[in-house]
Amino acid sequence: MRRLVLAVVMALVGLIVVQPGAAQAAAGPNSVRRVGSEEFADPGFAYLGSKYYLFRTGAGYGTRWTTSGGWSAIHKSMATIPAWVDHSKPLLWAPEVFQSSDSRGALYVMYFTGESASRHVHCIGVATSRHPAGNYTPGSKPIVCSPWVSRGYEAIDPAAYRAKDGKRYLIYKSDYRNASGFQIRAVQMDTQTGSRVVGKSIAKIVSSTKIEGPSVIAHGGKVWLFASRGDYINCSYNTDVWSASSFWGGRFTRVKTLMTTKSTRLCGPGGATVINVGATTRIAFHAYVDANHNGVKDSSKRQAYTGVLKWDGAGRPYLA
Repeated sequence: MRRLVLAVVMALVGLIVVQPGAAQAAAGPNSVRRVGSEEFADPGFAYLGSKYYLFRTGAGYGTRWTTSGGWSAIHKSMATIPAWVDHSKPLLWAPEVFQSSDSRGALYVMYFTGESASRHVHCIGVATSRHPAGNYTPGSKPIVCSPWVSRGYEAIDPAAYRAKDGKRYLIYKSDYRNASGFQIRAVQMDTQTGSRVVGKSIAKIVSSTKIEGPSVIAHGGKVWLFASRGDYINCSYNTDVWSASSFWGGRFTRVKTLMTTKSTRLCGPGGATVINVGATTRIAFHAYVDANHNGVKDSSKRQAYTGVLKWDGAGRPYLA
């Protein structure tokens, strides 16, 4: 489950660059860079206009972006707690931001997770802005809750995907308070803005033990699902990959494990967002700063990292 973090916005020049003073991940994949030193779980990653953005979990969804002189300061991207969220539990997390449009021009849409005051479970809301960094204005009610909300099932970790036919989807995780019944599900959104539910839910994309944090892209004639597996509180957390021939009606099968603590030399690499920008596929994810020799975190601090995904001869992604 996505937990409290900062929302940072970053821009990349050529290969992803690192904030001045931030260290490159040692002895791991060459493209991986750490973004700043703030706590930053489940980074929302987007290319909007001519800049790359990372949005962090937490009140205000802090945002940072790169400029010609380096990284900007952190700015709030959402000033108010949504009306439908329980204000005694104001934690908001897992922001996903993308660009669409309406009759007034460019529209930036944010999906996010919050706890419903009336239903007492986590649901997914939507907020919009005319500027990529904010200020995002949330809707008055959640747009997606679990189909089993009356039994305490949650809907969290939203992601956006636009298929080649132009249809938009919201992908999310549904489970019983992180205990059982893990599924990655989807619902069709309006084609123009992606801010309204208009179609039926896909029953499930993937059903698996401890799976969360979906991100979906198209590449090489297939649709690819990236999702976190394992226990997010320790170094067993990792990122797996599934693929299907198409999103709606396609059957997703597991392809490989993309990132582990061993392969990245980072504790618990997960909470990833994957995006295509031109011919390059990029990824943002979090990992714990410190971990003891038993693989259990020494602190609750997770920092954001970015990297480049490449594709092998069999058409499978790997962290370069």
